[in-house]
Amino acid sequence: MNVTIRELADWLRGFDDIAVFGHRAPDGDACGSCVAVALALRALGKRAVACLPEGMPEFLRFLPGQECVVPDGELPFTPQCALAVDVSAPDMLGDNRALFEACPQRAVLDHHGSNPFFGQRNHVEPNRAAAGEMALLLIAELGVTLTKDMASCLFAAISSDSGNFNYSNTTAETFESAAVCVRAGADVDEITGYIYRTRTEARTRLLGLCLAELKREGKVAWARVTNAMFERAGAMRCDTERIVNYLIEIEGVEIAALAIEQEDGCSAKFSLRCVAPYNVARDVAQPLGGGGHERAAGITIHRPLDEALNMVLARVREIL
Repeated sequence: MNVTIRELADWLRGFDDIAVFGHRAPDGDACGSCVAVALALRALGKRAVACLPEGMPEFLRFLPGQECVVPDGELPFTPQCALAVDVSAPDMLGDNRALFEACPQRAVLDHHGSNPFFGQRNHVEPNRAAAGEMALLLIAELGVTLTKDMASCLFAAISSDSGNFNYSNTTAETFESAAVCVRAGADVDEITGYIYRTRTEARTRLLGLCLAELKREGKVAWARVTNAMFERAGAMRCDTERIVNYLIEIEGVEIAALAIEQEDGCSAKFSLRCVAPYNVARDVAQPLGGGGHERAAGITIHRPLDEALNMVLARVREIL
């Protein structure tokens, strides 16, 4: 069932124990949106938590509201309802999928055009740059005053999925949403400094190892991050965030793929980027079991790294 933001807010007000779920390998939009919504629900006197697979990534632990985040599978109460935020498909819930599906009442708030409407109630707006924009509207419909902590989380969310307001998905509404957050106390310099201008040494070393081996074939560029690279750099899984952007920024490149070997050595995760007129979600990710947006998508393929990479490159070559 499709619902409006107001109807979703009315539905949430009817429950006292609520779990807000983000997607696996959570990024700034998922983390910021989930925590902000959980904080707003707590302001209404609800018991609410943000369930982020693998927890809050290291590079986002400066955000307020960390007390709302719970580890995988460790809910402090039995939720009456579940709200998936910025989750494009059930598989993207990761190890928390069973927890989400065990809730008697389930809803989805998302901005991915590939979303299959897997909640009993769904509000999906593919034209939104970030789920953070929609979370901001939901908080207003809940009748909660936007605090500095909520605003900081939402500014991080909106900035992250709009590429710090550089991507083609950035609209007037994106800037207006960000302005609301700034007026509520979000510190632009602090937030963007942590996200865009600060890297650990390990993350920097991983970036160097990855880019040193990038490959190019005409309009396509790709790179791999292997388990050996993680070990050599002393890096974490979240340290791959935004590496794919360096590939799509190469002059003349129109489709980019970053292949990340998973710890089991038998599967690989992909981050995909493209420029117009290509659609990597529809033409590359979805046929291989993934999803996302026209210009930014992702897939997990349960094959060894090089075999999975060849599958993705074959799809890319077809659309070129």
